[in-house]
Amino acid sequence: MSNEHTEKHKLLSELDALRCRVKELETQLSLTSGNVYEELMPLAKDELNFFRSLLNAIPDLVWIKAPDGIYLACNEAFERFFGAKESEIVTKTDYDFVDKSLADFFRSQDKLAMQADKPCTNEEWINIVATGERKLVETIKTPVRSDAGGLIGILGVARDITDRKQAEEGLLKQVTALTRTLDSSKGVDFADLFDIKDMQRLQDEFSDAMGVASLITHPDGSPITQASNFCELCELIRKTDKGRENCYKSDAVFGQMRSGPTISTCMSGGLWDAGAGISVGGRHVANWLIGQVRDERQGEENIRAYAHEIGADEDDIAQAFRKVGAMSHEQFLRVSKVLYTLATQLSEIAYKNVQQSRFINELKRTEAELAQTRNYLSNIIDSMPSILIGVDTSCRVTQWNMEAEKVTAIQARNALGRSIVEVLPRMATKMVRIEEAMRTRTPCSDTLQTNISGCEVLHENITVYPLVSNGVDGAVIRIDDVTDIVKLEQMMVQSEKMLSVGGLAAGIAHEINNPLAGILGYALNIKRRIFGNVEKNVKVAQECGVSLEDVRRYLEHRGIPRMLDGINESGTRAATIVRNMLSFSRKSEMKLERHDITELLDNTLELAGNDYNLKIKYDFRQIKIVREYEKDIPPVRCEKNEIQQVFLNLLKNGAEAMMEKDYDDGQPCFICRIKYEKNNVVAEIEDNGPGIDDGIRKRIFEPFYTTKLVGHGTGLGLSVSCFIVTELHHGSMEIDSMSGKWTRFIIKLPLGDDAFFDKESLES
Repeated sequence: MSNEHTEKHKLLSELDALRCRVKELETQLSLTSGNVYEELMPLAKDELNFFRSLLNAIPDLVWIKAPDGIYLACNEAFERFFGAKESEIVTKTDYDFVDKSLADFFRSQDKLAMQADKPCTNEEWINIVATGERKLVETIKTPVRSDAGGLIGILGVARDITDRKQAEEGLLKQVTALTRTLDSSKGVDFADLFDIKDMQRLQDEFSDAMGVASLITHPDGSPITQASNFCELCELIRKTDKGRENCYKSDAVFGQMRSGPTISTCMSGGLWDAGAGISVGGRHVANWLIGQVRDERQGEENIRAYAHEIGADEDDIAQAFRKVGAMSHEQFLRVSKVLYTLATQLSEIAYKNVQQSRFINELKRTEAELAQTRNYLSNIIDSMPSILIGVDTSCRVTQWNMEAEKVTAIQARNALGRSIVEVLPRMATKMVRIEEAMRTRTPCSDTLQTNISGCEVLHENITVYPLVSNGVDGAVIRIDDVTDIVKLEQMMVQSEKMLSVGGLAAGIAHEINNPLAGILGYALNIKRRIFGNVEKNVKVAQECGVSLEDVRRYLEHRGIPRMLDGINESGTRAATIVRNMLSFSRKSEMKLERHDITELLDNTLELAGNDYNLKIKYDFRQIKIVREYEKDIPPVRCEKNEIQQVFLNLLKNGAEAMMEKDYDDGQPCFICRIKYEKNNVVAEIEDNGPGIDDGIRKRIFEPFYTTKLVGHGTGLGLSVSCFIVTELHHGSMEIDSMSGKWTRFIIKLPLGDDAFFDKESLES
């Protein structure tokens, strides 16, 4: 048996538990004192009766169904709905009591509640079988679970909302009518202007006080209210078709608008009647009629003749005529004037109702438009990437957009009404400018402000716009984060600087090259003419009467050879600087061919191992080389020697840096990586040296910037390398580092559109 089925039976058992308790107690207590039994049995019965009475006292329909739709219990209100007792409903389903379409609807709502696992509400029309009434009910269905969490069933409660719905619809209809133009073809109905129940009570009280019959009708004479104090004569006349028709015609005539009440004998029964029209904005909407009185001048002859004319019994008409109350003409005139005054007041009230309804409707429409506009403007303000803050004349926040929330982590509800300095402390230095802008009604702007956020420098533009229209005082403060723009400007300045340096370097290099060549040449010739094994050296020395060996010995003792070597070394170093400067400034066309980057890097590693040794304070061969090359790397269009120069500069700098670090449990190491990435070949050269801090890393590609001691570096190696990669090969060069741990240079070289390889196969 499933858990669901078990829970259903468990609930059925629990619902009958109170009744069973009496019998259980009787059985259990039969072995004990009869006094205990007599004491407990009434308590059990009272408990059962209490809960049953409580359930039945609820006017709403209440029921419980099992998950499969079988009824488990219900109250008396629900019994009336199905027209059956609870005992006849339990163990059955909706399909046993209503048609299939309605039962399907009930079942679908049950399933929705069980799927949602929370109360679900819907409206539905039902027919009460016991009374035949049709009711609109609001039904709430709630899943019921046991202590163990298993689904027992659905608890349903249905509340009658028919009257509320009708009232809402009536109010909506009334508002629609009152806001319609008075010259509309649909017009305004009397029921739209007044509560009929209130008017009926007013009419009844007027009739009783004045001793006249009374009735309110439509302009065509058809009744709106029920007649008050109608006499038997008029009742008999209205029972005939012709008599009723004449009554309606007479009532319609009596209600025509004039400067006073209309007083005349009835066109049907001949009794004295009066009437006053009720209008709204000049539109006739109702007649208020009084009368059914006679005076001594009226006799039975005419009424008998009229009875014959309309087909009524003459004797009955005559007898009813004699029962009609008499009133003097003067008194009836006074009553008619009171009626006219009352009808006039009602007309004014009706017109005011219309005007008020239109005003309220227009106000609601305006409020809706304002709300829509407010939301629209709020969305615009919140969508802006700038911080927008509104302040009043006391610099208290009146507007706080989403960007302000994001930057400050302060919600708008917590910022409104507070001082701007309190929620945005960095504005403290700008208070004078803000107050000045509001006082002079002139916008002011601080083009660039710098704000320190942690270790990061933020650049902001702050503009203050005073509010100068519609009687609103205050200002709007706009704060724009221009950090990226400033960085871009700095990059542009740096780019211009590098271009200028390049041009300057080219000019200096050409100017230095010639004298430098002379210095190196003369130094080489001096050394050759003194220490070279040249026959002419000996001959000239003999001609001068000196021994060449003595000259050489003298010069060696004076350190001249060492000086000549120094001249040569310094000149060679200067020549290297000139060559780098020329390379940096060179924009001539290069011959780009496709080369295997893996092969180029391996050749450069071999070259570095041969060139750098103990003479320059480190042994490259003692550095561990780790190669992490992806397979099938496509060849890249590049200038072979230039790219090898880049690799060599990076390897040289890394090797020198690693010699400055102590390796207690390891050794210097290069990790060389080659990989394919988004139509680029990426080469990475990573060392495990001392790393580079942020300040140096930001300037490391600047020309002539170096951290080495004077005479140990030109500051052009990395700037020239970056120039080769970015300008000559349209790639990119980046650096990443962790101080004390490692440094990684990342070179990306584009493949180009004419790459002859299968890109999809590489990406897969």
